[in-house]
Formats: sequence, C-alpha cells, structure tokens
Amino acid sequence: MRKNLIAMSAAAFVGGLGMAGGATAAVFIDVLGPNSNATAETVIPGGIGHQLIIPYYNTQSGNATLFNLVNTDTVNGKAVKMRFRGASNSDDVFDFQVYLSPTDVWTATLTRGADGRTVLTTTDKSCTIPAVISGTAFVTARLPQTFTADNLAAQTREGYIEMFNMADVPPTATGDNTLFRAIKHVSGVAPCSGGATAAEALANAAAITALQNDPPTVAAARTLGFRAPSTGLFANWTIINVPKSGAASGEATAIAATIGVNGPNGNGNIVFFPQVGGAATTPDNFTADPALRTIAGLGANDVQNGSGGAFVTAVGVTPTTPIVAASFFDLPDLSTPYLSNLVLGPAAPIAQAESLTRALAVTNVINEFLGDTSITANTDWVFSLPVRRYSVALDYRPMSLSPAALPVRAFTKFINRDYFTGGNTSVRNTQICVTTTGVTFYDREEGTVVGTQFVISPNPPTPQFALCGEAAVLGFNASAGQSVLGSEIAFTNVTTSVRDGWARVGTPGLTSGIQGDAGGNGLPILGKAYIRASNPAVSAGIAANFGVSYEHRYNRPATP
Repeated sequence: MRKNLIAMSAAAFVGGLGMAGGATAAVFIDVLGPNSNATAETVIPGGIGHQLIIPYYNTQSGNATLFNLVNTDTVNGKAVKMRFRGASNSDDVFDFQVYLSPTDVWTATLTRGADGRTVLTTTDKSCTIPAVISGTAFVTARLPQTFTADNLAAQTREGYIEMFNMADVPPTATGDNTLFRAIKHVSGVAPCSGGATAAEALANAAAITALQNDPPTVAAARTLGFRAPSTGLFANWTIINVPKSGAASGEATAIAATIGVNGPNGNGNIVFFPQVGGAATTPDNFTADPALRTIAGLGANDVQNGSGGAFVTAVGVTPTTPIVAASFFDLPDLSTPYLSNLVLGPAAPIAQAESLTRALAVTNVINEFLGDTSITANTDWVFSLPVRRYSVALDYRPMSLSPAALPVRAFTKFINRDYFTGGNTSVRNTQICVTTTGVTFYDREEGTVVGTQFVISPNPPTPQFALCGEAAVLGFNASAGQSVLGSEIAFTNVTTSVRDGWARVGTPGLTSGIQGDAGGNGLPILGKAYIRASNPAVSAGIAANFGVSYEHRYNRPATP
C-alpha cells in the first residue's frame, strides 16, 4: 500500500530526486555558501522558522482539519517534508514532499473517508512528490497489524503534523536552476502540474550519478538545485465541524535553526532524501528513532529497553534487524542532523533530538478551563509531545503473543540529559504513557483543589496521572460525547468540583518535584486549551455556539 502511494508515483515529479535504485541519501553541511551555520534550535510559538509543528489534527465526529503552509521567502523556493503522525505513538500515517515557490501558499483539508481513514484533499497548484496526493487516504502499514480494520482506520483520525525545510531552492544554482523553474508558478500554476514536469527538467544523468556517490558531495546537491535551508515558513490550521457549528484554530509552533541559543536565524544542513520506498542506507546516521535504529546495546547511542537493559527480542535474543526497517521516505525526520556543529555519524541524530527536546521542555503546563453548566461549557486541553518518539518507541512485534507485556524500547542516556526512560514511562492499552506530578485546580475566588479530590477516569483516584499517547487530550468535567474536539484516541477526562478557573499540570520529567516548582528537565510539550459554550438566550429557540482557544503557558527548566 505504501509502496503504491509513495514509491511508484515519485517519478511523476523530480525524477532525478526520486531515484529508487542504489540512491544514497545524505545530510549535507553546505560549505560552499550560503553556509550551513546554525548551531541551536529556538522555539517560536506561532512564529516563522525552519521547522513547523501543528500539535493536533482531528477528523473525528464530523471534524475536518484545514491548514495552510506559507513560504515568506521572497527569493527562494523551499523543499519541504510533511509528515502526519498518529496520536497514540507517533507512528507515520502519511508523508510526502511539497515544493514551494517564493511567497507560495500550500493548502489542504483532512476529512474522514468512506472507510474511516483520514483523507487529504487539495486543489493547490504547487508541486508535490508524489505528484498526485489529493484524495489519498492515510496509511496504516506502520500501525499494529493485530488491530481490527476499524481500529486501524481510527488511529489515522487524530495526531499531529510536522513540516521542515529540507533545502532552499534558489533562482540560480550551478548555472540555470531547472528545479527552481519547475516549481516557480507561471500564470498561477507551477510547471510540474502543467506538463513540463520536473522529471523532464532534471533528466541529468551526471547529477544523479554524483548524488549516488558514497559519500555524496555538496556539489551534487547544488547541481540538483539545493542550498542550505533558511527560515521563512509558517502555518495556520483550523478544526471545523459544520454539523455542530464549531471551530477551533491555531498557529504552528516554529522551530528556528539559529546561530547560538536565541540567536539570529542561520542556515541548517541540507537534509534531502528521495521520497521512495527503497531501503535507507546507514539510518543510524540520520535518525534517533529507536524503531529505526540498528545499534543494540548499552551505549549512549544504542537502542535499549525500558529498564536500561540491552535491546532484545521477545525471546531474549539480541536482534539483527531494527523494529522497523527504515525506508528513504522515513527520512528526514525531526532528529535528522540539521545543525552544522554536529559531527555526522550515529551520535549526531541523538544530539539533534536532544537539542530539540531541550528547546521544547517545560516543567509545568498552565491554562484556563471553563465548565459552567448554565452555558453548557466544556474544555479540552491538548498535550502534544512531538519529539518523544526520539527517546522511546513501542515495539509492536510481540503484540500477537502477549499484548499486556509490550516492551518499551528507550534510550536511557540522551547525551547526558534524561527525559524519558523506564523510570517515568509505561505502556497502557498499546499507548506509551509518561507520568506527571498531577493537577492543581484554582477557582476564580482563590480556591484550590488538589490531590484525591478529583478523579482521572479511567485511572484510579490519585494526585499523579499519566499523559498517554503523543497527542493526548484532557477534558474537564466532560460527560460522554462532550469532548470539545471530539477526541477519542488519547482522551482522558478529569472530574473536579471546580467548574471554572485555571489549572497547573506538573511535568518535571525524570526529576521528582512538587507542583509549581521548576525542578527537573521537564517534558517536551506543546498545546492549547479549547473551550466551547452555548448561549441559550440569544433568541427564542435558538442557541448560539461560541468557541475560543488559548495557548498553554509554561514554566521551563531552570537550567535548559
């Protein structure tokens, strides 16, 4: 299924970039200019950057998710990787490439298809690989194949989206940049969708041969029209439900590759990989994903189990293959070495993932909630953990043997900084969970409720609860079917005597702490609060629906 979706149609655009046989994918530290010079990752909520994270999408209960990706660069095109990950364990459920021309906007809509899977539709004229993606259903090949067809489809209906600039495409590269000409709009349409395809424009045997060198050279990437990726991307999104007359919106969180922490924008490494299904070469050099790495052992860069032991199979044998054999389309991801100060090799993706995890880590999540029954108010909080995948992943292979004993595979050392290990993670109902220090509720008149005065269902009453899933949603005093977002995959309801007010969730990470402190390394969390209410007094027999959303506020580690 995935081969048909991604590999077979790649030749429809950028034939020279989508070669399947013997291609060597690579990370290029561009030393020929504009140089790759970024050394840190800076988080910019709702901003402009090199990489973008939309913390939540949803096609449940009549919802559709609309999003726009904008290139604010007035000179350079952008080669962008777009990946949709499921809400349970960040499994890849759809990915492709988008090629934006200068000042371009790419738009798409996600809806529930006839078979229950999420379907992407677009009428946009920008170039993509595959060339035709509109009307394509999300893919379930990376999900547990022991699930029923209905459950597999459901797993595609919630999750989060990651986008990142693999490379800039300037007007001129080595001579005339044929890639730029292929993606540059002419009378509102990029040539890739009008007949003069980029496969024809890039039929350059010499360039293809150069990219297949081992290792590939910067000159090869430049010959294909690429330059070090600069900033310029932002995205907006809306979850809309027409039958319920409701909507929720937000802005993607931007990750800027900067020259020093909180420094000026820099240029990242070129991180281009063909959008094909061939086996990726040396994946340990390009990803920190424990499911894709092949190094098993007890070292800092090795795949280990959740208890800090060596990675083994269900029968106790050291594996010779990874949990999932990496394909070219799996790369790049958010852990692919993007910073120029990294020494390329198996340790580089770990350092890249640690840098991004540190940039996103928070020790408390704080926001308002509303549950006034007189206006039928309800509140959902989204907790998205978009880089947890690079610390801990679930091995689905033993599920058919013993679902209750699913092993957690984790890096127990994360370049001297721990965020997720067997000490704070567990598996519940095939979802990875991470513990918090609980919730403190504050009403509007200085009242406070904490501890066993609330119930996290279906968990037992306790001041501590776990965030289960990687796009988790927490509802406040929600009755059945009252999730503001219609969330089902990773939804937890909290019942409290406080109807309206604000709350604090403690997320210190591995270091124990009390609510409200700044101790610990924190957890990498993004999200918002979504509130829906209905005013029955607008006019006789008519109730008006209202919706608002608030960005989470955070406390961050004292020593980031």
